[in-house]
Amino acid sequence: MDDYRAIEVEIAKRHGASAKGSRKSIGDFLLNGNIHQPVNVKSNNLAKTNYSPNIISAKRLIKWLQKDGNELYFIFVDYKKTEKGIEIVKDSGLVPVHNLSWNCLTIEAQGWGVIQMYKPFEIDKDQDLKGFFRGMKNAYDIYMDKETKKMAKIREMIKDF
Repeated sequence: MDDYRAIEVEIAKRHGASAKGSRKSIGDFLLNGNIHQPVNVKSNNLAKTNYSPNIISAKRLIKWLQKDGNELYFIFVDYKKTEKGIEIVKDSGLVPVHNLSWNCLTIEAQGWGVIQMYKPFEIDKDQDLKGFFRGMKNAYDIYMDKETKKMAKIREMIKDF
């Protein structure tokens, strides 16, 4: 079993659930079995340098949260591998998506944009969903400006083809 999968299984077990998520699922397990409350487990091997890990597709997140009653939670896990196997060093506990601070997030180019964590994890417990979406709009504005500049460079590069 892959490390990340083993961690998902262990974290789900700690929350009285079973990790049944697939690559197409928005979460790795359901909170209290509720299909509107998926939990996405993000693991970080402390022995490696993880540059801007992907959190979730921005478009997918927007579509999910625009449906009435849908919520999304994250659990961020730091782990290390030992001779006994995987040791979970720390987990964040349940973090509602709207409490993720945009101070540590960015949107980068992959498809419609992917939310990445480019600075140390930060929670904003005072931020509601509306505030989260305002931060997302700002991040998307920055993303689109970068993509527009990149497209102009490509256009210039291939103009004589």
